[in-house]
Amino acid sequence: MTIFLPLGYLLVGWLIGQTSWDIKTLASTLLTRLFIPLVIVFNIATHFSSMSGIIIATALAMLILLGVSRLFTRDPVLNLCFCYLNIGWLGLPVATALFGNEAAVIIIAAYVGSSIMGNSVGAGMLSGNAFNLKKLIQTPPVIALAVGILLIPFSREVESLGVEIYPFAKFMMSFLGMAILGIWLSKIKVRAVDFRRELKPFLLRSAVMAILVTLMWMFARYIHQTTVVNNAPTLYLLCLLPPAANIIVLETHYLGSGRSARPISCGTCISIVAIALYAGAITLSH
Repeated sequence: MTIFLPLGYLLVGWLIGQTSWDIKTLASTLLTRLFIPLVIVFNIATHFSSMSGIIIATALAMLILLGVSRLFTRDPVLNLCFCYLNIGWLGLPVATALFGNEAAVIIIAAYVGSSIMGNSVGAGMLSGNAFNLKKLIQTPPVIALAVGILLIPFSREVESLGVEIYPFAKFMMSFLGMAILGIWLSKIKVRAVDFRRELKPFLLRSAVMAILVTLMWMFARYIHQTTVVNNAPTLYLLCLLPPAANIIVLETHYLGSGRSARPISCGTCISIVAIALYAGAITLSH
């Protein structure tokens, strides 16, 4: 039943979206500035040795996806929707429900890598400015990464202090993330043609990601990186994720538009169906 909890959180968000309550800003602030950083700090401080390679590999995968996208279009919004994936808000709750806490370590590592790349590359593409290191190091994921690295020598103390804090922060990260997606889905009117339009990028991205994940798994097996080798199903889940909801935040800030809302919403619906089928296949195989 835990597999369906993320969908329950999504439904809660959708129901809230039907009311006059506008909690998106508050929920996003709590998520990006409190709960996600707490989860990152805890995992980096206690599991950095098994996360560093995944962080780098995810960042490289995003650059490759960006290169593939730019073969078809130079629209920065569409490019971001192709390469910047919803690893934290959607991937984490689903992976944790399906595969447990070890999967959460992998997804959080991938989220850190994607957040660093998404915030830096996304800001540069949408603003038309060059890479800005100062702004990048001021983003919550990068600050949390730095704090987590500084706390590595105190990993036992962090693990002891986080016994109760970490599960709550992880739950809130999952709940608020899926609820925000549900709120956005309730605000966007989509047609069948919108889903058909987003299906092609989804299939292409899934295929490219499947190739990259396979290469990563083969390399990890060669260097005896057991965390990656033993969690192949978690890695292949990345192939089914939709565009990151944070894209619309970046677009609104830099362009003053919201064109990404429709591809994010349609992509999320397509992804939920694909993940449900994937979860069913995983469950039956066990």
